[in-house]
Amino acid sequence: MEEDLSIIICQLVDYLMPELTPYETALYLYLFRNSFLKNGNGEIQVGKRTIAAEFGRGARGEKSSYAHVSKYLNILEEKGCIKVNDITSKGTMYTVNLPKDIPLVFDKITRPSTQNSDADYFTDPEKRKEIFQRDDWVCQYCGDKVTPESATLDHYIPQSKGGKNTKDNLKTSCLICNSIKCDKTYEEAAQLLLKNIQERNSKIHK
Repeated sequence: MEEDLSIIICQLVDYLMPELTPYETALYLYLFRNSFLKNGNGEIQVGKRTIAAEFGRGARGEKSSYAHVSKYLNILEEKGCIKVNDITSKGTMYTVNLPKDIPLVFDKITRPSTQNSDADYFTDPEKRKEIFQRDDWVCQYCGDKVTPESATLDHYIPQSKGGKNTKDNLKTSCLICNSIKCDKTYEEAAQLLLKNIQERNSKIHK
């Protein structure tokens, strides 16, 4: 892999992770590790059952299901993180994109923010609604739908660490994920969020 790994990691953390849920991030990292870090390129051929067996064990050791892995692979493809290619008896061939080649990351890198840094999107009711609509009323951490009664706004960079009430720093969050992330950075909270998501999913699939 010719790309500078430190640059890739910075782009992953700064630009891609804010756009993915913890489970999506973990699945992307699994594919990244088994493509670029293993083979030096973005190609990986693997079956969904193999991914389910190797990836995403919950707090009590539950394995991810085939259907669950399929769902989140589709989401990663929709977000431009991967491309699904040929399917053979040996598994599906995936192309894993580097963060800089993912459209939503590329836009962030190449387009400077024109946002008014003085605008308060946290306390202004109309501006709060803009955030919810931008995020399609979906929790940006677990992917669950929220309602006007259950939706909250989370500071991606906590206020205690200098985070502002700006549009880019606010994420739609369900009550559970917001309580887990609380005053933590995303990096500090990601493992706890993923653990909770896996526990909730394991109860659904039982």
